[in-house]
Amino acid sequence: MLSYKEYIPSKNLNSIVDTIWIATNNGQERESRILPDGYVDIIFELGKQMQLNSGNEIRISGMMTKFKKVVSKKNSETLGVRFKTGQFNSISSIPLSEIKDTAINASNLFPKLNNSFLEELIEKKCHFEKMQLINSFLTAEINWTAKNVNKLERSVCESIRANYRELDLGLIAKDHCISLRQLERRFKTIVGITMKEYHSIIRFNKAKDSIIENPNLSLLSIAFDNGYFDHSHLTKESNRLSGLNPSEL
Repeated sequence: MLSYKEYIPSKNLNSIVDTIWIATNNGQERESRILPDGYVDIIFELGKQMQLNSGNEIRISGMMTKFKKVVSKKNSETLGVRFKTGQFNSISSIPLSEIKDTAINASNLFPKLNNSFLEELIEKKCHFEKMQLINSFLTAEINWTAKNVNKLERSVCESIRANYRELDLGLIAKDHCISLRQLERRFKTIVGITMKEYHSIIRFNKAKDSIIENPNLSLLSIAFDNGYFDHSHLTKESNRLSGLNPSEL
């Protein structure tokens, strides 16, 4: 049996962390696919049967622009810290474009996230205690000065989310009093992907939600409502980002 829960981060982290999630598999091994969502995560594999030192127990998952198939092992538990777009920079100065569509060992950036930390996390008796440990780590790592540095990039993300049906990057750059070329360079470094890639992800997830929430609505209507040229355009984007046709989402 698979279960997935999301928890609201503590008040001191809610401007940086979008959510803390925990996925548990108490049943048989299962394959699933992770779709691009516009976020960066720190992921902790908490299953006691994990072989330590594989280099994958605590990892940082960069921005994804394509789906990834994963295997959920029997009796496994995975905890993730999902950062608000543009806020991972509050705890690390790495250009996020360097880890696009990949995952790296978290200890490469955070030496404290080692096997000892993982073992302590595994031994915590409940989700609340696990999140308290995560909260303490993040609070100590946050550069409170850097937290407010990337206001421009975060504002651009909000503009893209608000105008995902009809995107005009030139107008967004003008509204933020910066050249498009300069904005594109800054956005890719801080967010991890280009503005066009980010827009594609946001629009696809809006369409996906519409498909799930409105099963009786035609895919053509959903395509038009979400800024796609036609049904074919939606299908092409769905295949590229999820490996599935819209009807399979």
